[in-house]
Amino acid sequence: MLAAAMALGGYQANAAFPGLWDGVAEMPAESLRVPENDANMGTFEYVPLSPVYFESNRDIISHEGQRSLDAAVDYLLKHTNIKRILVEGHTDEKGSLGYNDRLSDRRANIVRNYLTIRGVDPEIINMMGKGEYHPVDQNWTRAGRLRNRHVSIYAVHWNQ
Repeated sequence: MLAAAMALGGYQANAAFPGLWDGVAEMPAESLRVPENDANMGTFEYVPLSPVYFESNRDIISHEGQRSLDAAVDYLLKHTNIKRILVEGHTDEKGSLGYNDRLSDRRANIVRNYLTIRGVDPEIINMMGKGEYHPVDQNWTRAGRLRNRHVSIYAVHWNQ
């Protein structure tokens, strides 16, 4: 796995893939950042898990999404050094900004609920709806819009 390193408040942070936290993409919102007292002067790594894709204008998890989430649950329960889980909801550009903000919140919330029902500690899950503001692909193609309708899940590992 490729790792990009960046100094962050005296701690060494390793991104699971280049561009995530190397200054090209923005850092997580303040509410999603890991408190400094949790870092214990170790290093941490953001590991992206398989995204969960949604149909247009929907916040219902498909069978394929359940398989992705089950794999994520297996990973999250197996690794004991996970201190935070970031869940970010996204939409394509169809619909109004306000509607897409609410839809991305609902998508993130349903993924959070799925994880907690399957045994993941809800205290370590931070979630955020990002609406249509951070697309991963173009919105003028069908395939691009499909890739933008997703929830990203990141496991934050501490390496002491």
